[in-house]
Amino acid sequence: MRASARWMIPGLLLLFAHVAHSEVVVVGGEDGYKPYETLDQEGQPEGFHVDLMRAIARESGFEVRFELGDWETMRVGLAHGEIDVLGMFVSAERANDVAFAQPHVIVHHRIFVPASAPSFRSVEELAGKRVIVQRAALSHEYLQETGLDIELTLVDTDTEGLRLLADNEHDAALLTEHRGRFALRHHDLKELTVSGPPVLPVEYAFAVQSDNDALLQALNQGLERVMASGEFDRIHQRWLQPYERPGGTPALLVAIIAALIVILLALGAWQLARSLRVRREVSQRLDYLESHDALTGLLNRLAFEKRLSQFLIERPKNGQNVLLGINIDQFRLINDNLGHTTGDRVLVALASLIQEVFGRDVLAARLGSDEFAVLLDRTGEQDAVVQGQRFLDKLRRIEPQPGGTVGASIGLYSFSDEDLNVAQILRRVDCAGLAAKEDGGHRVHCWHSKDRRLAERVGMLRWVGRIQSALHEGRMEAHYQPIAHASSHDGALHAVEVLIRMRTRDGELLPAGQFMPAAERYSLSPDIDRWMLTHVLEFLADHPVVGQCVERVNINLSGRSLGDDRFLRFLLSTMDAADDELINQMCFEITETALIANLSRARKVLEQLHERGCRFALDDFGSGLSSMAYLKALPVDYLKIDGGFVRDIDRDESARQMVAEINRLGQAVGKRTIAEYVESSAIMDRLTELGVDLLQGYAIGRPAPLEQLLAWCEESGTRNVVNRT
Repeated sequence: MRASARWMIPGLLLLFAHVAHSEVVVVGGEDGYKPYETLDQEGQPEGFHVDLMRAIARESGFEVRFELGDWETMRVGLAHGEIDVLGMFVSAERANDVAFAQPHVIVHHRIFVPASAPSFRSVEELAGKRVIVQRAALSHEYLQETGLDIELTLVDTDTEGLRLLADNEHDAALLTEHRGRFALRHHDLKELTVSGPPVLPVEYAFAVQSDNDALLQALNQGLERVMASGEFDRIHQRWLQPYERPGGTPALLVAIIAALIVILLALGAWQLARSLRVRREVSQRLDYLESHDALTGLLNRLAFEKRLSQFLIERPKNGQNVLLGINIDQFRLINDNLGHTTGDRVLVALASLIQEVFGRDVLAARLGSDEFAVLLDRTGEQDAVVQGQRFLDKLRRIEPQPGGTVGASIGLYSFSDEDLNVAQILRRVDCAGLAAKEDGGHRVHCWHSKDRRLAERVGMLRWVGRIQSALHEGRMEAHYQPIAHASSHDGALHAVEVLIRMRTRDGELLPAGQFMPAAERYSLSPDIDRWMLTHVLEFLADHPVVGQCVERVNINLSGRSLGDDRFLRFLLSTMDAADDELINQMCFEITETALIANLSRARKVLEQLHERGCRFALDDFGSGLSSMAYLKALPVDYLKIDGGFVRDIDRDESARQMVAEINRLGQAVGKRTIAEYVESSAIMDRLTELGVDLLQGYAIGRPAPLEQLLAWCEESGTRNVVNRT
């Protein structure tokens, strides 16, 4: 598609926004830009961008040809129409000359140093040092713009820069993360290491000539389909994950949070011009996330249960069917010992293996953190056992670390014409899976009646009857934990989070962590949420003094409740019946993943409540797969920063950087931030320095019965100035 021929494209091309099958799109790239693009030993292009561009071309119906050379030649080639597409860092200045497709990856820079040298935590600490950067790269431009007193040495490639650094005549090299790590490993530069957290996160996207709208739309549509199919994740896993920083915060999550910051800063006419397209893409992505697991590309639990329910209605009554539940053995140890990046890599590999063994057309889903399900229709029990065992045998190929292996326990339930619902079938699969674990793990166990007794004795099923009894007998209790202003030290409260507790018949008080997982799994959480909402509203109506000294009362809504139409109708009718003062006190806490998974079902109700005066807090923010556009689209007032980051902020610089970025993001879009798991004065001090709005944790106050809140409010009077805005 040379410039001289571009105007010969039929006008219908623009109308349908794709590239004709007969066109060959020339894609440029920088040779040696590993692992993104390079020529292999036979002179063939390979790398992350090569595979991604080929996948986009397949989805959009055009052919691609790659031309790789030095960077400046490629940029000139794009400007003169000699190449059609070139990947590059996104910047407002470059957007004056080219049109960018949707950014598809965030590239971090890292500070590389000799292993025996002092470390650097930020770019600013490089002042007065001798630093190596790539000539004309974004890092070079950035250091020139900052005006830091740095003695720069310019090189043409990352490999050249790292080899020069190994001579111990320079203090550091500022290079891109993936390329730098690739060079370290490929050239065995063990005398060098990575220093500090990631710096200079920048969006990376495919660029075309500014007037080539047809190709731009084809790229965006193809990229969207590649992401939706899960192919993008597989390409990312193959080329980039091996060079992401080990341990700590998941690299994909760091990239997403960094993307949000970059988007916030990249304001101007260019962003406005893209706003309509971005909204459309956000809507499509939300639709995808509503039914799919963002990491593995498989169905999520809610979508799987819907599909399984429909299958039970439509299935032949005389056919044999099997549901398998796959649970990774000791998955928590993988996360704790090897890091969440490794854990994510295991999950993606397992999902790919499911499709390899059972077929790409089977109904498969990721039900939870380490739980998967596969439906085999028209399959007998023995055949399913054979397939399950073959899956376990091949699972041993997945190595979380050299020499390590992954195991899994498979619960299997075979059914034909039984009159069972989805919950009953999943419950029996759970029973069989628990039995497989009890027998030592990494095996297939078929459900029989004895498995039910075993599960009731040692598994979560024992909680079903206990939860139901506690609800019927009035043994559920509401406790509260205070939420205070970070800048206030006078004991005044901003809000309280109401927490569920269960009293046993023996008088023991059980925290939510012991019974809520079972309640969520077996669809009892809407009943608990219904009890909690009713109880709290009655408490506030009976004791108005609480509303005079506490601005907000936070109640948790489970993912099950958000996906339950009956509960949503109850929620709306209950709040409609409440007076305005009570409504203005209410704040509902919803986890990030639960809200996105149930957004289309719950959004209308949430927006109606928001208009009435209710507030919403996005819980565990930073643990899911958010984006700036999603956050803007959601009716959310508070962001609760995931406690996994907060608890280490006083001793882990990467955790501090993550909290700082999330806090900056939230406040930039008008959200108030809440840090949970504030367990010491040192953590309080760090959070206050970062400007976090609100704090919650043992250092602020431990959970206590709701009646104690009443006593505190009556004793303190109305010293809190309540301003519900």
